[in-house]
Amino acid sequence: MSKNSARLLLAFLFMLFPNLLAFAAEPVADPNVSAAENRSGEIQTQKFVLDNGLTVLVSEMPSSSTVSIFALVKTGSATEGRYTGTGVSHFLEHMLFKGTDKRGVGQISKEVQAMGGEINASTSFDYTIYTLTVPQIGFDQGLDIVSDMLTHSSFDPVQINKEREVVYGEMRLYRDNPGRFLSELVFETVYKQHPYGIPVIGYETLLRSLKRQDFVDYYKTHYTPNNMILSIAGHVRSEEILPKVREIFKDFARQPVVLRNLAPEPEQVTMRSTVKNYPTDLTRISMAYSGVSLRDADIFAMDVLAMILGQGESSRLYKEVFLNKKLVRSISASNFTPMDRGVFEIEMLLDYKNAEAAIQAAKEQIRWVAEKGVLADELEKIKRQILAEHIFGRLTSDAVANSAAADEAFVGDYDFSKKYVAAIRKITPGDIQRVAQQYFHDERLSLVILKPQASQAVEAAEKKTEPSLEIKKFVFDNGLTVLLRENHASPIVSLNVVMNGGTWQETNENNGICELTARLLTSGTKTRSAEQISQSVESRGASLTPFSGRNSFGLMFNLLSEDTAFGINLVEDFIKNSTFPEKELARQKDDVRTALISQEDSINAVTVRNVRESLFLTHPYRRDGLGTLTTIDKIKRSDILNFYKNLVLPNNMVISVFGDIDSNKVLADLKNKFGSLAKKDFQVLTFAEDPPAQTREKEIRLNKKQAMLMIAFQGADMKSKDRYATQVMAAILGSPFSGRLFTTVRDEFGQAYTLGGGYTPARDIGAISFYVQTTDDNVEKVKGLVLKLINDIRTTGVSEDELKNIKMYLKGSFQMNLQTDSSLGFMAALDELYGNGYNYYQSFEQRIDAVTADDVKRLANAYLDINKAAIVITRPTPEALQNPALKPPVVLPAGPSDIH
Repeated sequence: MSKNSARLLLAFLFMLFPNLLAFAAEPVADPNVSAAENRSGEIQTQKFVLDNGLTVLVSEMPSSSTVSIFALVKTGSATEGRYTGTGVSHFLEHMLFKGTDKRGVGQISKEVQAMGGEINASTSFDYTIYTLTVPQIGFDQGLDIVSDMLTHSSFDPVQINKEREVVYGEMRLYRDNPGRFLSELVFETVYKQHPYGIPVIGYETLLRSLKRQDFVDYYKTHYTPNNMILSIAGHVRSEEILPKVREIFKDFARQPVVLRNLAPEPEQVTMRSTVKNYPTDLTRISMAYSGVSLRDADIFAMDVLAMILGQGESSRLYKEVFLNKKLVRSISASNFTPMDRGVFEIEMLLDYKNAEAAIQAAKEQIRWVAEKGVLADELEKIKRQILAEHIFGRLTSDAVANSAAADEAFVGDYDFSKKYVAAIRKITPGDIQRVAQQYFHDERLSLVILKPQASQAVEAAEKKTEPSLEIKKFVFDNGLTVLLRENHASPIVSLNVVMNGGTWQETNENNGICELTARLLTSGTKTRSAEQISQSVESRGASLTPFSGRNSFGLMFNLLSEDTAFGINLVEDFIKNSTFPEKELARQKDDVRTALISQEDSINAVTVRNVRESLFLTHPYRRDGLGTLTTIDKIKRSDILNFYKNLVLPNNMVISVFGDIDSNKVLADLKNKFGSLAKKDFQVLTFAEDPPAQTREKEIRLNKKQAMLMIAFQGADMKSKDRYATQVMAAILGSPFSGRLFTTVRDEFGQAYTLGGGYTPARDIGAISFYVQTTDDNVEKVKGLVLKLINDIRTTGVSEDELKNIKMYLKGSFQMNLQTDSSLGFMAALDELYGNGYNYYQSFEQRIDAVTADDVKRLANAYLDINKAAIVITRPTPEALQNPALKPPVVLPAGPSDIH
């Protein structure tokens, strides 16, 4: 019965019996069971398990004139194993009606009809159930039919071929039904790994591949007594029918258990969306939140919340979104709880123009419950509705048989429905508020929209007016540079503000000031507190990240396109009105201190720092971007204000806005807000340092089981003609793809070493480094191997095949790193800031392809001179080696950092 039909039935019964709920409130011995439940309690269910493992449930209903025989097989589309996606469970459901060894095609339905009975079946994700209801006198014949189907189905090849065509037609029918089609899209969007994402009916190509023997094999392995529940309800007595059940299934032998063994669907970590065009006049929307399973304790509160939100004309979504705001044609909510994690779904039927407003209105109702809870009267109303549904759901033999079978199969308790009502009675407003807060976040939401299909003319017009994806550059009179790129593929915008700065603009005395400046830039303005800023950003699902590197600092802001104006306004506030509050400065200093102290416990961080300080004695490259404990303590708010005033200038700034934007509108907005900023004289500091005159080698000790070797050389700067050849050379040695270091060390020692290397270009110098994390007894051997590999590339160079492969790797990695407007906008802004030009990235492949084997050998000789190297070996302390409880740390690769 549909939800609407159930509600109509309840309304009709309440008209006939207005005192029903008052009657249900009479006291009984069990405080959790009402009198109404007790009076329907003439139904007594007993459970029996036969020797072959078949579970038999008998529910005696003396007042019933019928008997229902339901056979639940604990297999569905999610448990098909090697047949997953074929729809074999659903197909078997069809085939069991197509004849047995003693009943020909069509005979089963004729027998049932002749008895005045009804027979049916259905398949779900988790089970297949066969339902037969007959008059009381027809029990013996009905039991024989069900047992015959379950144990002696014939699988006639002719009927298999015929039935395939029927199922193919059913598949087409599903696609032609917008409700069905929407449902499939929902599950396909929510479940990326779990088989719930596969249609129960399967895929036509996979079903077509199955042969008769596949159906027979599946039937024999899954249709076994120990994988079934036989639920009988109606005008029967257990002592009379149980012997008949034992006799008719006596030859039905137990088989090995088919384990369910399904890995859980990974937690959803970001909002998903699927939008499809469909030949219909109205739009269908599903807001599907990752929910709970049938066996989760929160099922009760979630079920109640579904009714409060969207079941009935007094529900919140109906009253607010349908009646008051008139945004939808219909709206409902439901809580689907299968064996594994289910879906809490809000469905709407509406005009497409109202889609966004309706979605926001639905979210608002959820937020209301999460923030303010529900009224006691509202909750009590729902509890009474659930009680009534339980009472009326136990009036017929088929309802009782179905409920007992499902409850026993998946909860392990055939009487769960009664206990469900008792649990519902205990739900409090606090429980409802808690689940509303816990489960209804955008990262748990899958938004599926089935919208009317646009005409070809409209689509052609849209294509014709689609703007170019080219980047456009504008320079204001005050020197501010703006980069804009329209891309309407997704409703998101990436807004980046980059400025020259970083450790290059610091001194040894104020090292770390740029990091603090960047962090505090978003920690309070003249009109917004840090908390208000955080709240306004997070409530829009946006991400705001201040950054500070070697050469630059600034902001990265990713947000929905509808919030573009908000983003620009907020950035304006940061640039013009940041206050750098003392309280936030103290907090950020504590965070930086924690990060610096934590570095001392990382073999990776300690080794890298010592290499940097050995390779560069005076150059800013030797400094840690976080600063030091000493310098951080000395930095005052007034120091940060001066640093900010000297660097946050229009002629030291590039703003990029990429994504779903109107370029003209954004440009006008930026000019209005930033065009009046006053420019000041600004000079980028430059530095130089000669490479070491001889090898600088250092050994340090840490209380770690592991050892680490790192060898580094000075390299070409970011504007050098040697930049890309140096990148190729370093990748040949240190790439995790197939670098010589990787393959040789792994082959030599046969252990999963953490190793690698690369090249990091910076403003006026670069660094090339290679590292291996190993054991103390192998560190000298590893050192010899690494030095040999470095010498080999200097003397013998590189083969054309090796060169070709590493170029493909570098180009592929580069393209993958530029797939989003966020990464492309950030890179283009930095390239423009550094004077390379915003479109510098477009020449990457050409520059990599131009590198020759001779270039690699030449640069290896120029840069990889061991006499100009810094070598640091970090070894365990004697105490660490003797301490068996001290385990080697899990350390991430120390690979090349970015250049900002």
